[in-house]
Formats: sequence, C-alpha cells, structure tokens
Amino acid sequence: MTIPDKIHRETIIGKLSYLYGREIVEKIDLEDVKYVLSSTGRVRDVYIKDRLVFTLRMSDGYLLPTIEGCKYVKNSVVVNEEAVPFIKSGRSVIAKSVVDIYGDPIPGEEVKVCSRDGQILAVGRLLLSEDEIRNAKRGIAVKVRHSSKS
Repeated sequence: MTIPDKIHRETIIGKLSYLYGREIVEKIDLEDVKYVLSSTGRVRDVYIKDRLVFTLRMSDGYLLPTIEGCKYVKNSVVVNEEAVPFIKSGRSVIAKSVVDIYGDPIPGEEVKVCSRDGQILAVGRLLLSEDEIRNAKRGIAVKVRHSSKS
C-alpha cells in the first residue's frame, strides 16, 4: 500500500467514524477498503470487500450509505408490515407506518428502514424528529434514497 493510498483510506475511515459513530471503525478493516476518485481527486465511491457501500454527495462531502452500507449505520426505523411492499418499491416512509426507532437519529441523518423481522428494506434521510413521528403520525418520516428492490 502506497502512502497516498493509506492516507485516503484513513481519511475515509475517519470521515465515516465522524458521520456514523466510532463503532464503525471496529467493523471495517483498513485493508478491505477500496475507493474510486473523481476527476478532481476527491473520493467518489467507497467499496468494502469489493461491494459498493458508500457514495459521496458532492455538494457537502457527506458519505451516503447504499443498501450494502446499511449494516454500518446504527440508526434505524422499523415499519409495520403494511408498508413493506411500498418501501421495497422505493416509496418514502410515512410517519404512521413507523413502529419503532432505534439509535438516536436526528432529522437530516441517514437511517436504515427495516421490517419488524429485521429485514433491511431501504436507506434514506430522516425528515422528522422522533417526537414528531410518534405524536403527529402525519407526513413523510424518511425520504428513501435506495430500496432493496432497486
């Protein structure tokens, strides 16, 4: 491993640790991390064990998880069985279909969407706070970016 390669990998792990918590460092081996650079020299895609797990949002440098990257995200939203087919097809999660929330997500953070039996359905951005979801039961709770079917 060359020096620039090692620096890129350590920077990626550091950024993931900052965004998704310190526990992510324990789940990822530095040797398994591969990346693709954009034409400007920024990290565009992050692969772990040859699977695409994070992509870069160019506007702010945020590393967004794919369905494969969900296992590295600790915050999750659990939905009822009626919502499962809609979410699998890529629809957003409405607040009244949310059964439980794990972790301590705040609006704007990335969360994984799971069924009651633990199946990962999608990943997306949380739009409402936990109190808003539990009390209002209205509106879109999670804007789905990737679903398990796509």
